[in-house]
Amino acid sequence: MIGFLILGALALLIILIAWPVLGLYAMALSLPIIGWNFYLGNLAVPFIDLIAFSTFIAFSIRLFFSLIFSPQQKIVLKWPLLFPFALFFLANILSISGTSQPIEAFYNFLRWPLFLYFAYIFLPFNIITNPKILKKTVILVTISAGLVLLSGFLSLYGQDWQNSFFRLKSILIFGVYPFGENQNLIAEFLNIGAFFILVIKEFLKNQRVKRMADIFFILAIIGIILTFSRAGWLTLGLQLLIYAWYKTRSRSQEKLAVVIITIFSLTLLSPLLWKMNILQDKNISSTENRWLLTEISYQALKEKPLFGHGSGQFVRLVDDNIRFKAKYGEAVDAHGVLQKLIAENGLFGLAVWLFLLGYLLKIGLAAFKKYSPQLKWMLPFGLAIFGALFFQFFNTSYYKGKVWLPVALFLIAINFLEERYARKN
Repeated sequence: MIGFLILGALALLIILIAWPVLGLYAMALSLPIIGWNFYLGNLAVPFIDLIAFSTFIAFSIRLFFSLIFSPQQKIVLKWPLLFPFALFFLANILSISGTSQPIEAFYNFLRWPLFLYFAYIFLPFNIITNPKILKKTVILVTISAGLVLLSGFLSLYGQDWQNSFFRLKSILIFGVYPFGENQNLIAEFLNIGAFFILVIKEFLKNQRVKRMADIFFILAIIGIILTFSRAGWLTLGLQLLIYAWYKTRSRSQEKLAVVIITIFSLTLLSPLLWKMNILQDKNISSTENRWLLTEISYQALKEKPLFGHGSGQFVRLVDDNIRFKAKYGEAVDAHGVLQKLIAENGLFGLAVWLFLLGYLLKIGLAAFKKYSPQLKWMLPFGLAIFGALFFQFFNTSYYKGKVWLPVALFLIAINFLEERYARKN
């Protein structure tokens, strides 16, 4: 059996060396999967990260052979966002100096921020060599969001809609919840996927197919609403407000129509808002949990304000908190990137992360200002990325592929635009 597994792994590696783009496509399809892990001893490797790591190894081997056997071939590697990420790597390394677990902190730096950059930013930038590959990848990410949405609606079957609180969540497949049992994980990916649908719509020619895309977009919005995720609702509200404002910015009559539609929609949603209020009354511990995690983070900041306690140490800080252990039991990670950063990487790490976000915002706004009048897909693509990053102020996917691969795709699209306009000029 072990022999067959080794042969299978070698065959997969050879395929990825020959066609690394297949690994990228597999990554795009498996982005929302978090419930399927592979175990190497005590190390749990998520399915998506295993694919990303295998693709990176295959790409590196392919690059090595090209350098050895085709030295005349010019190879130009792209290093997007290198400066802000290099600063963040520095923040992680400096934070090791103040931790009691330097080996663990260094491992967590390699496992999360460094792996994030090479697997989900560097790798896509160097595999996606033309717009056709980019479009296929965006379509596959959208399909994966569609599977999440389908799973969510299927989960409503069998729930007690009258006497208990129903909501969209992942269905159980082979004993696991492939997209996560928590409703926030469903809403998080749908906030990205919904606007990817609008990106694809702008490339469609048939009006009937365009209407179908609109229907899927509406279904995705309904899906986010039915998760009853507060972070999902807030993120979606901001996305829709920005989208509506831009679409009607020079047409006062349409602005009035948007206001009327908004009021009408809120009226229709009032039963769900009432239901959400009941849920939060019964689930007040969730809010208290987050406040306690924030208190732990703030206390950690006061103890080591400049460089923090070291990468991956937030769970240890929570585990050492008697109040949290007594009330909630098992320690959890930070529920928000700000909690995570100020505790683990201090004010320097927080400043660098905000600089990274500002750097991304500058790139996005500059491209939007330059190209959006001609390219309508720029707005929904940018809003999808906004949703991915904004959601991390409330969730735990700050270093994961489901957030950063879409960011990389958006930046790659901007790069292709720059190259196309440069050729024209």
